Amino acid sequence: MSITEQIIHLSRVEFWLFFLVASAAALGAFWFTFRYITLARLVEDTPTARIEYAQQGYVELNGIAMALNGSPIPAPLSGTACCWYHYKIEKKGNKSWRVVESRRSSQPFLLQDDSGICRIDPEGARVTTGDRTVWYGSTPLPGAAKAAENELKSATWRAVLTRDIGLAPRYRYTEERIQPNTVLYTIGNFKTLDEIDHQHKRSNTTREILRAWKHDKPRLLARFDRDRNGQIDQDEWQQARLAASAESDREYRMELNADATHSLSATGSSSHPYLISSLPQFDLVRRFKLIATGSIAGFFIAGGISVWMIGTRIGG
Repeated sequence: MSITEQIIHLSRVEFWLFFLVASAAALGAFWFTFRYITLARLVEDTPTARIEYAQQGYVELNGIAMALNGSPIPAPLSGTACCWYHYKIEKKGNKSWRVVESRRSSQPFLLQDDSGICRIDPEGARVTTGDRTVWYGSTPLPGAAKAAENELKSATWRAVLTRDIGLAPRYRYTEERIQPNTVLYTIGNFKTLDEIDHQHKRSNTTREILRAWKHDKPRLLARFDRDRNGQIDQDEWQQARLAASAESDREYRMELNADATHSLSATGSSSHPYLISSLPQFDLVRRFKLIATGSIAGFFIAGGISVWMIGTRIGG
């Protein structure tokens, strides 16, 4: 029986189910086409600003990635020093890979150009990086950095044994990183911190410190209960507030680089996406256009199937 005959003989429920699936695929492909064409145009048309002279709002910046306070963070799987990471651990099932653990860094880092320094908050960003490593192993975690290095050195034959012959439990580790001194392209919500912003951040930190102290009452009493009556009176609480404020100031000075009075973060708007990429701008645009091309092809294929199904059903 041909495919056309099978379509004709489908029950009404089966026919409309297949038709809805094909139509949904066509609509999804059309949305992806529009989305990635918009992203490509956005990257192409937004002018690049210099950090020190950028206007407030949605801007594009280029610069060198640097770790906050000069202290890179270790990537969890490989131990590589980096400014940002995303990793994924998958386990091989009967038919496909299943994600068992995935996490991405939310710690801010810095971007420097020839005019100044900007604090980059990666939360909510679409990050594209060329530093991506995939390797295989027989344990849920690849181990310390040295173990991961050994895994990488023997990746060729180990991957064959693990994936193709199946001699051991199969795990796949994927890690993406932004390393210090990597050239970055970014576009997002640019803001210059003023004194009000600094005061607000310090006040929030002070409240968090006091809240933590309240939850550890024995420690709070040991530190601030001067008359040893088992309670914190008004004067003692005022001393606790002053101590928390001083600690907040110390933490804030350590966290915020003195030159990084500018910040880049998510816009909160889907029409103004937040992008961080270690790929050159041209390569990023080309990638977006390739995805859009594949999506429009999927739209015509799925849409054509939907139209063909309707025509076959009516004609049959």
